[in-house]
Amino acid sequence: MRPVFVLVAALLPVVHGALLLGIPSEQLAAGNTSVPSSFSKSAAPVSTFTSSANSSISNAPPTSPAVGMATVPRKRAAIPACLKTVELSCLNLAANCIDSVNAGNVNTLWSIKSCVAAATCYGVGDLITSVECQTGFVVTNSAQAALPSSIYNGIVMGCTSCAITQQNYIDFYYGQLTAVNSANFPSSIDVVKAFWSAITTWAATGSTVPYMNFNDWLHFSSFPVTTTTTTTPVTTFTQITWNPNPAPTSGAVSETFVTSTITVIIAIPTATTSVVVGGISITLAPGGTPINNPLPPGITIPGATTPTWNPNIIPPTSVPSVTFTAPPSFTTIVAVPTASNSPPKNITGPPGDKNSDGDNWWLLVFPGVIDGLLPADIGIPGGVKPTAAPPPDWTGVWTDPDPTSTSTHNSASASSSASSSSSSCPQPTAAYSLSDDDENSDWEDLGSDPDRRRSNIMTNVARAGGRSMAFTDCEINKANGNLVTNPITVDLKAGTYYTIGTKAAGGIGIALNPIVVNDRPVGNGGGTVAQEHVFEIGYIGQFFKSIKNQGVSCAWIVNNVYDQDGWDGRKWALSLLQEIDQVPNMVWVDKAMNQAKSNVVNQNKATAADPPQMANIKKISDFTTTSSVNLIQDIEYFIRNLAAVGTYFGHTAAIFQATALRVQNCLAQITPNTPDVNLPVAFNVWLRTLIQTYPLGCTSRATNSFNYYHNRMTTVANQLNNGVVPQCFPLFPVAINPTTFTWQNLVPPPPNLPTCNIPGTEGILQLGVNPNGAAEKGVDTYRVMGAGHADFYGLGIGTDFMAGSHFVAGSLAQYPSCGNGAVVVDLTGPGTPAGLPDVLFSPQCNGQTGKQTVPFSFVLNGQTLSCTLIVTVAGKNSPVEIICAGSAAVAVTCANFFLSNRYPTGHLLTGPMMFIPS
Repeated sequence: MRPVFVLVAALLPVVHGALLLGIPSEQLAAGNTSVPSSFSKSAAPVSTFTSSANSSISNAPPTSPAVGMATVPRKRAAIPACLKTVELSCLNLAANCIDSVNAGNVNTLWSIKSCVAAATCYGVGDLITSVECQTGFVVTNSAQAALPSSIYNGIVMGCTSCAITQQNYIDFYYGQLTAVNSANFPSSIDVVKAFWSAITTWAATGSTVPYMNFNDWLHFSSFPVTTTTTTTPVTTFTQITWNPNPAPTSGAVSETFVTSTITVIIAIPTATTSVVVGGISITLAPGGTPINNPLPPGITIPGATTPTWNPNIIPPTSVPSVTFTAPPSFTTIVAVPTASNSPPKNITGPPGDKNSDGDNWWLLVFPGVIDGLLPADIGIPGGVKPTAAPPPDWTGVWTDPDPTSTSTHNSASASSSASSSSSSCPQPTAAYSLSDDDENSDWEDLGSDPDRRRSNIMTNVARAGGRSMAFTDCEINKANGNLVTNPITVDLKAGTYYTIGTKAAGGIGIALNPIVVNDRPVGNGGGTVAQEHVFEIGYIGQFFKSIKNQGVSCAWIVNNVYDQDGWDGRKWALSLLQEIDQVPNMVWVDKAMNQAKSNVVNQNKATAADPPQMANIKKISDFTTTSSVNLIQDIEYFIRNLAAVGTYFGHTAAIFQATALRVQNCLAQITPNTPDVNLPVAFNVWLRTLIQTYPLGCTSRATNSFNYYHNRMTTVANQLNNGVVPQCFPLFPVAINPTTFTWQNLVPPPPNLPTCNIPGTEGILQLGVNPNGAAEKGVDTYRVMGAGHADFYGLGIGTDFMAGSHFVAGSLAQYPSCGNGAVVVDLTGPGTPAGLPDVLFSPQCNGQTGKQTVPFSFVLNGQTLSCTLIVTVAGKNSPVEIICAGSAAVAVTCANFFLSNRYPTGHLLTGPMMFIPS
């Protein structure tokens, strides 16, 4: 017998090969108006699979890029802090809307299609609030110009006298998602219908909404509750003890004020203005610097440049020694160095004592001044405490940040003492200029590095075009000119900056601090801060190298990934690249942290004999020349960053895991030509094996670099300086304590996919056994497919899950005795009727791998189905119905109903369904 699938009710067959497949006509009719006619799985699907990590603003470029505030005519992207948390497709529309707003159209929002669409899901008032937050303008709903007739006519398909129907609105909503290149579509058509229902409820005009009522809804349905503020505090709020006039960073277009309970964002002012933060009015100069008074306690400006003041006591002058005291009984007397070239004296405070930098040591240098910061409880009998001088360009009343200072000691003498201190030890340059290890200079052979920093970092201008991804082992690389390149340039603006502080601050601290910034931070000078991918693009090349080393051919990798079209028409390789090259996968880091991370990620410089920065450490030649001293200071800063790289991995673990999960899910969508490797499973195993080496890799590299540096400094001291290393280099005399992290937090959960008959496996179906004891086998060859699922596969005929065909389910709830039953049929993918859920495939492997003849089950919405098959007509070439339900009893009852009412000459099959691989 050659079974042929049929329809339970009135037939609408879809024929391919030898199988006739279908679904109830009433089910088809129910889905006719669920999605726009131009919207199909082959174009921009409402996917049945949605990554849990895909929860950020789309990185796809808006069709109408953003323009800045009235006084800043340059383009800028939506500030994440200005957006509220909503359904992702709606968030994409809102982001595109505020990207598109400038001084010229701030009161004509409804002339921007994405703004109209966003208002319907985001809320009119909330959208206005987000626009105010983005631009700094004060606007209202009622101030908006009327909805242009051209946009309304587009919604109603040119019927100017018609009211908007639900289907008009659905078409418009999905059309705008396509227009803005949204990466996210609604998880269900019901989501969009709910947006429309809220509008019709307000308009009270029935199931349709005429122009006047829709225009009224845009102007009067809701209002912004406030301007410029959001209710969520910045999580990195810290109290700043003395912060009189922090200056916004160069190039910033907005300024953020934070308290423990509120955040206020304004445009950078171009004239003297005031801003109210938590009930306190702050006067700002043009450019955003607070004036007339210090910034009130409890308010901070994240990312701003803050002046510093050294409150050290100035020791008595012309004395041979200085006495340091602290309660209850600490006293130490230190001789003053006698000449300008005398080495500084290192003094350590009582155990547990700390200064504001977290250290408990300081230096006494010629002619008796202090270098470094004293702990707060250290006193110097006979010393004087300097009065703080106003920072540069301060205007208005000056308030001493430390009223206990010695008022008779003027700011000039304080400045003099500071210059004396700085002359005793060479002061570090602001810029960090340590070159990369040669093998870390760029990942160009693996694709472009996160910041494309070798060509643009000194100018802070992004290289034209997007980033690329390569696989040198299979000749996909820069040299051959066939890199996989992202057509979209993705750049981080507002984001988190992870830093241990500037090089010039010195010290031995390795505490890594997250700081919220609005644009590229200044760091150690122009070009010393890079935007960094947390999960690197180069990992893709590393992964495919690993499976190639296990025997998978380059031809298989190229044909099935790099050259294979994906579900949406992109190559799978480009899909993988774009899952990584996203703003949510980016942070700002100092160049030294970028270098430190590269050693761990590239798995190089792993031995004590060849540690990170060995070549530069070997260049240390003396302790007096400017070039050598700056080199030493750069090396100490790098080693401190290397010691903090474990903390970096820990802080960014959630970002890393979310991006890795997107990549894993993308690999789970691929259906290869042959089942050489299970891509998502192999990826998770490879990543897990790699990342568990990172904690030790971080700590051992930092220890090795520090030891190599310490030995080099000792060697130079023995050769040139009587074995003495000057106390100008604080890291040298301490023991480094590198940080580590929990590696499991970086790796996504492994896919729980069946181990046999993996995607790419082909075979036929045995549908059961007939009353004569003969097996009923189909003649069509089916392919196991990647369905983008962590637990199950797809099954169908064609190249992959979204082309050709795969199984779907039609509800049988309308039939007596069928309850939650469903008919399972195989339908052509791009032509599948809307609203029919996918049915997945679960072979019962029982620990077996490879191609195996095994029973299988169908799975619907995560539930394994029990199925009963009907041979509808006795004899060969009989059509077959697959009746399934959540329980065997319902499936049998439902099947018997159809057997007795529709197929009196048919019979039920017994035994399990079997997959028989070719």
